Amino acid sequence: MRGDQEPLLSLSGLLRRLEYFVVVADELHLGRAAQRCGVSQPTLSHQLKVLEKELGAQLLSRDSRRMSLTPPGRALQEEAPQLLQRTYSIKARIREAAAGPGRPVRVAFSRSGHALRQREMVAEFRARDALPVSVESGWSARNIEQVRAGRVDFAFVRPPIEADDLRMAVVGEVELVELLPGEGASGRTEEDRAAGDLPLIMWPRSLAPGLHDKILTIVGQERSPRGLPPYVAWEEPDYINVAAAVASGAGMSYMDRDIAEWMSLSLDLRMRPLGAPGPRTDVAVVWREDQDPGLASRFVAACCGVGQPGGTEAECGCLVQ
Repeated sequence: MRGDQEPLLSLSGLLRRLEYFVVVADELHLGRAAQRCGVSQPTLSHQLKVLEKELGAQLLSRDSRRMSLTPPGRALQEEAPQLLQRTYSIKARIREAAAGPGRPVRVAFSRSGHALRQREMVAEFRARDALPVSVESGWSARNIEQVRAGRVDFAFVRPPIEADDLRMAVVGEVELVELLPGEGASGRTEEDRAAGDLPLIMWPRSLAPGLHDKILTIVGQERSPRGLPPYVAWEEPDYINVAAAVASGAGMSYMDRDIAEWMSLSLDLRMRPLGAPGPRTDVAVVWREDQDPGLASRFVAACCGVGQPGGTEAECGCLVQ
């Protein structure tokens, strides 16, 4: 072995220290970076000093008030992610080759995933990667637990969510609209239907707490000027039953335009925009921290290609948390 070659064990340690550096360069705060890396602050500080010694350059400038990158540190900030990504891709290819035609990539849709183009997103991933994919359907809270438990690799959710232990990327957005009974609904006058003076019907908060709360905040803004209460009069178990209750004239709801349009194909419903532009809700993908970064990047890029057709893959990557 030549003198300029690193022993394999040392190279593994160097890659780990580069991963630490990327996080520190992003945070410029040792406490937050240590938390993200899952190590103690003294351990992280020691690893950075080892990295500086290995590379023969000071990477970080530290004083009592702030941390900043030196010119060598800024250069490494640009180069390290490319090196790490290449390393991840090599490891993934080796694992895939060793496994042969193994298990499929497992994906969980959110409810009404078809209306939100999730099926098209997965179809685009299949077409790009030529990998087998298995799918199931759930809802945000369940999908998060499925990912945590390792039962699925990627899951669609409706932010905001509380899952700091998972990675998330927003892959699309939908306009929120008022959903009202159609002209054929019985038991309501035209004046009632025009004003939306109807009880509020929603799906259970437990399915997607963050989205539920976000919608109710918007509901309060829309209904309060009309003297209407923002609280939910009653719940139906899912979008289909909410839409059916609205179509019967029993109440009104707030729903993503894409889902509302889909429901309107078979039910007597009417949509009313909430301004121009109206409020938006997000569609996102979550996965575990230990997921192969190359696979995650390709899956997110395929989803963004469908959900954000006007954006670039690089722009989509910036949304990864």
